Amino acid sequence: MVKRPKIAIVGAGGNVGAAVAQWAAIKDLGDLVLIDIKPQPAEGRALDLTQAGAWEGFSNVGFVATDKMDAMAGADVVVMTAGVPRKPGQSREELININAGIVKSICGEVKKHAPDSVLIVVSNPLDAMVFVAKQVTGFPRERVIGSAGVLDSARFRSYLAQAAGVSIEDVQAIVLGAHTDKDMVPIVSTAMIGNVPVGKVLAAEKINEVVENTKKGGATLTGLIGTSAWLAPGSGTCLMVEAIVRNQGRVLPCSIELRGEFGVKDAFVGVPVKLSSKGAEKVYEFELSASEKEAFTKSVAANVELMNIARGFLG
Repeated sequence: MVKRPKIAIVGAGGNVGAAVAQWAAIKDLGDLVLIDIKPQPAEGRALDLTQAGAWEGFSNVGFVATDKMDAMAGADVVVMTAGVPRKPGQSREELININAGIVKSICGEVKKHAPDSVLIVVSNPLDAMVFVAKQVTGFPRERVIGSAGVLDSARFRSYLAQAAGVSIEDVQAIVLGAHTDKDMVPIVSTAMIGNVPVGKVLAAEKINEVVENTKKGGATLTGLIGTSAWLAPGSGTCLMVEAIVRNQGRVLPCSIELRGEFGVKDAFVGVPVKLSSKGAEKVYEFELSASEKEAFTKSVAANVELMNIARGFLG
């Protein structure tokens, strides 16, 4: 009998966790375990999703909903979305005091019950929480990755497509660096629209506007809906899960510990990685413009500062 992938989502009672579960069910990625500190929301999400299967045709997907961490035992992928969402006007840095303790506790359970899993961190502040997860689990770097660049890059591509009036499918663009409003680095030098450099399609002023909209994309949505977004974050995270459980070898921007790539060591930063059944199998490097290199260096420094704050919660 062929073993179906087992995917555990911790924090599934929240919006992002529920969105990851929804996209994963639609794509039939495997058996889903929905875990939340409050069992009723997790059970409610699972029941709601189960009933959607009548029309979406995923009745063969198994849903388990619980507050018991041992339910993740044997999971191939663990997605951690647990934590307090960012409030309007609140910086990601301010979340460290709350979410570091939550992430530390959950990662202890992941190490205990799913020691061979690939851990995808979605909790904010993202890069600092990936650092905490890596320290607590002791997993090799390819099995502790953060979902951030997929979301930031999706926003970058969306704004470019809107500005140019073209299909987003014809836009290729990536965001590197920290997952914070002021420190992420949308890469303009390699951005393409239908294989045409973006500078040939859009004026410099419009490109700068797109970059700024991308960088404040999370804050914009938080201000509009009163909490963090969930549909696009859930979709991007699910894309990572799919690449892993289906061994696709997708090249996607994710937060990972760098070991000399891009001239950086011992910092967790968003970069292009090859995602396969091994996790983040390989980091791909490419040339940045002078201004992008400067922005990336500042981004790394900002992440190191957050890492040092988070380090105090490791005991």
